[in-house]
Amino acid sequence: MIHIPPADQAFLLLLIVSCLGTYLTRVIREFEQVRARRMASPLRGHTTKRD
Repeated sequence: MIHIPPADQAFLLLLIVSCLGTYLTRVIREFEQVRARRMASPLRGHTTKRD
């Protein structure tokens, strides 16, 4: 088993946590944008009248 110094372990942990945090932030923002677009756009199928 490879021994990694505690300072390097802490750095790697911070790096992993920051990458995951950035990824999750992007995913949440994307979902919010999609939801906002759906709420803003009218439903096309319900706007037409059938004779």
